[in-house]
Amino acid sequence: MKKTGFIIWLMFLAAAFVGCEKWGEGMNSLEGDRPSDVGPEYGQRGNKGSTDLGTLYGDLYFILRNEDGAPIYRSGFVQPLAYINGEPYTYELNDELLQFVCVIDPEEGEIIPNLFADLLGIEHSTPADDGNIYGPMEVDFGRTSIFRAPQSVLDQAFEEALLGLSEVEESSLQVDFCGRLFGIRPDGTEKTIDSPRENMAIYQNLMMKGGYSGIIDHCLAKGYQNLYNFFSNWQYSYLKCAAGCISAANDKTGTVNVNKLEYLNGFKSIIGPTFIEDDLNNKYADYTAFNYNREDFWKDVKIGFLVWNGEYSSEPLAVFSVLDLFDFGVDMGYGEAPSFTIRSDHKWAKYENVGGFAQFADDCNQVLEYVHEDSNIVWVR
Repeated sequence: MKKTGFIIWLMFLAAAFVGCEKWGEGMNSLEGDRPSDVGPEYGQRGNKGSTDLGTLYGDLYFILRNEDGAPIYRSGFVQPLAYINGEPYTYELNDELLQFVCVIDPEEGEIIPNLFADLLGIEHSTPADDGNIYGPMEVDFGRTSIFRAPQSVLDQAFEEALLGLSEVEESSLQVDFCGRLFGIRPDGTEKTIDSPRENMAIYQNLMMKGGYSGIIDHCLAKGYQNLYNFFSNWQYSYLKCAAGCISAANDKTGTVNVNKLEYLNGFKSIIGPTFIEDDLNNKYADYTAFNYNREDFWKDVKIGFLVWNGEYSSEPLAVFSVLDLFDFGVDMGYGEAPSFTIRSDHKWAKYENVGGFAQFADDCNQVLEYVHEDSNIVWVR
């Protein structure tokens, strides 16, 4: 029963949307989380009118989602997750810690202040003057907001990214210590795809094509023979590559979660050759093939310390796997050891499907942040 309760409620949040002052379901079947027609009665079935996209993207909230990333509706509306003072507003059911949802007025399409519901639909109210702040929470996009730019901007970034990689030796192409595309030029200098714009452009192409075919076709057309050869034979999961791109585009001190991911997909109508449908026939990108094992992935990724026990060297004096440092808590003799923060929705780790994708991207993001914070920590290839 405990396991069943966990699975049922481990439904991931993704960004909801608020246009003007009203919001709710209103999702276009071809555009993920982007509403197709949003009027004064934002989100209600059969609403009329339209809203400028600049207004539409004003507020983006976390909502309740299933394991595939699709919204879970109540009375035809998405359900915004409830927070208290910026933290999940939770309760226990069958020994599991679950999160309340905000209740939507079915007539007005607005959030009813201080009224919340549990998994069973049982509603309760909270005092309006108890000193706490209750309600939904906005998703923070940071640098990934570049995905809202016109498609021409991303098309140019895609070309710039591949042009840069075309300069490197084919044998050196790989992903680096945090999942970014990386290579070494003939003169020994390094090329890393670290631009948010370029990473988001590659992510878009990978997800829309469902693999490396878009990159391969572009490289063939441009004569980037080294890249054509590499991507035609690369066995690395395109979904892991895409997750590394999201991680690299994200703020180094930020987080990656299903909430952010699904709404980013909505910005550019990312569905791909296969897709998931929700109860209202809205379509979402399919991540069901994704799986992630922290131990297997990070056990062979090494980072080294140029300063150790008061000594300095231009070569690492101590080398550890990311797994040893982040998951096993190796005692480094100084400072506080880093650790993977479980940042999947509801603070539970997830390793498959869209939850695993977001978890992997977030783990990559944390490793990148740790290494970049200290110039004496380096990737050991």
